[in-house]
Amino acid sequence: MSNIVSGLIVVAFAALVGFLGLLVKVRFFPVKEEEEKEDVAGYVTMVVGVIYALILALALVAVWENKDSAEGHVAAESSSLHEVSQLGTTMLPTDRQRIQDAANAYAHQVVDTEWPEMRKGEEVGEAGWGLLTDLRTAVLSSDVATTARQDVLSDATNQLSILADARRGRLDDAGKRMPPVLWIGLVLGGVLTIGLTFAYGIEQRFTHIGMVMGMVALIGFMLILIYNLENPFNHGLGADPEPFTRLFGG
Repeated sequence: MSNIVSGLIVVAFAALVGFLGLLVKVRFFPVKEEEEKEDVAGYVTMVVGVIYALILALALVAVWENKDSAEGHVAAESSSLHEVSQLGTTMLPTDRQRIQDAANAYAHQVVDTEWPEMRKGEEVGEAGWGLLTDLRTAVLSSDVATTARQDVLSDATNQLSILADARRGRLDDAGKRMPPVLWIGLVLGGVLTIGLTFAYGIEQRFTHIGMVMGMVALIGFMLILIYNLENPFNHGLGADPEPFTRLFGG
């Protein structure tokens, strides 16, 4: 089942919970007229709502920035790898083949092995670094008897440095997660915000129910969005290996 369908199911379930909770409150704990005019409850609800909105916004911005950082590192890594492969075409046939084979092996390691591990939140192994070392060795051991090939070697070495830095950045991004205490604040803050809406009584009960259901559904949607973006390589909303597959095949 896709993340989108699962998210919609959770949002609908959250709205239903809010609906049932409000029905229980209205049925068994009716609000008296004097309680409807209580200004303090309205002030507290407003303050709690604003604070919770700020927490949601900060969490969403944080996970979105991690996603953008991951996409930037993936683009830089794939671009540098492709540039090294292209520069290898100017070398002697034997050297060219070794460089391109090493570049393709690295790309397929990233797509076929590392990406599934990052999506599952697992630690990426050292095989990728070994393949990067093989690529560097293939480049540095090339025959550069001519000035032109020496210039190509210099450019390829610079690209290898960029590639290594981008790889480190990608692996760092894969380990970024929100602190558990922030998740506690998001969940408890949502429960408190929704709970405070039960302190009011509106003559049009269906209007009240609709307002509560809408708020619960919106908060549920935001929490699902943050959860899916927490892993910047999550399937669907996160960074994908398309730059590698586009440049080096599936």
